[in-house]
Amino acid sequence: MKKLILPALAALSLVIAAPVSAKTVTMAITKSGYVPKTVSIATGDAVTFANQDTVAHQVVIKGKAAFTCTAGLVLQPGQSTTCTFPTAGTYSVSDPNLKSAAFKGTITVAGAPTPAISLQAAPRVVTYGGSVTLSGQLSNGQTGQTLTVLAMECGSTAFKQVATTTTTANGAYTVSVRPLKNTTYELRLRNSRSADVVVKVRPKLALRKLSRGRYSVKAFAAESFAGKAVLFQRYVRSTGRWITVKTALLKAGPTVTLPINPTTVSQAVFRARVKARLRVRAIMTQAQAGSCYVAGRSNAILS
Repeated sequence: MKKLILPALAALSLVIAAPVSAKTVTMAITKSGYVPKTVSIATGDAVTFANQDTVAHQVVIKGKAAFTCTAGLVLQPGQSTTCTFPTAGTYSVSDPNLKSAAFKGTITVAGAPTPAISLQAAPRVVTYGGSVTLSGQLSNGQTGQTLTVLAMECGSTAFKQVATTTTTANGAYTVSVRPLKNTTYELRLRNSRSADVVVKVRPKLALRKLSRGRYSVKAFAAESFAGKAVLFQRYVRSTGRWITVKTALLKAGPTVTLPINPTTVSQAVFRARVKARLRVRAIMTQAQAGSCYVAGRSNAILS
């Protein structure tokens, strides 16, 4: 019959295999109409149309997105076809040869549940210029998902995108970042976001011996430490402790360009009386480092 000619929508009907994790529900076609008339599924799920009547029926599905079916949509008695819906939305179902409301149905396809994003950082404290690895996993285990990496640096009030990363096997991801100050990180995927992770940064201190009893110390950071104090210490082997020999005030130094970005150098040149061949170092306490850095220490050298 001409009335049963498959409409243009049937061009979307392809033989495919539904995802292993997909759910399938049945909408039976009976003499009395569709049973049930409305079904609700999630994206990737499927609906089986089963003709339980004694006459042929045509199924017309209308919606804003494509769907795929395992067979045609003209069903003889006893035949069935299964259609998969990969996109969220509302789809109407009807038989164009029957005007009864009983042969008008609705399929509601809900969006996939928002996956949770785990987030860890290693290390959690890094010396200025060092890298931190952010890693975690999507709870749904999906691969190929692009995650946005956001950072809120100390002194800022908003997150900014600093990188993207793509999930691999089992939804896992890793991405390297280089914080310049104490920084809060967060990952997002559409409406899903991870818990925040804070990475703290030490200023990089470099101690050098210039000559007998004369030393220099430099502090590298994204801000100046001019006017801040560093403690010059020597190691006492008998007690296993460091004792402070001198306090040196840093002055403004040059701005240098490192691979990360222009870096501010604060420096001091000073003299200190220390016996030869003793281990010495310089430290910056938390009070001097301020709120955007944590306490730092230099390399140890011989006096």
